[in-house]
Amino acid sequence: MIVTLKEAKKYLRVDHNDDDTIIRKFIKAAETLCEGTLRKPVEPLPINKVAALFAVAYLYEHRENADMDELTRMLRYILATEREVAF
Repeated sequence: MIVTLKEAKKYLRVDHNDDDTIIRKFIKAAETLCEGTLRKPVEPLPINKVAALFAVAYLYEHRENADMDELTRMLRYILATEREVAF
């Protein structure tokens, strides 16, 4: 995991434990999305951490109506320099 629960909660400005379970799920989903976008395993590079935190925040803020196409598009922009040409 390149993003810890503590890092994600700090980024989200969440100071309670009520949403820990869902934030952990969003971290896993974000890292999976980043791996799919990168077309390779996520490495602990700063840009990958930024992308994962962005995805966690997007999923957390839009948990009722997340637009996965929009999120994937934004991750492609963020990760463009690290993205593999093909699988």
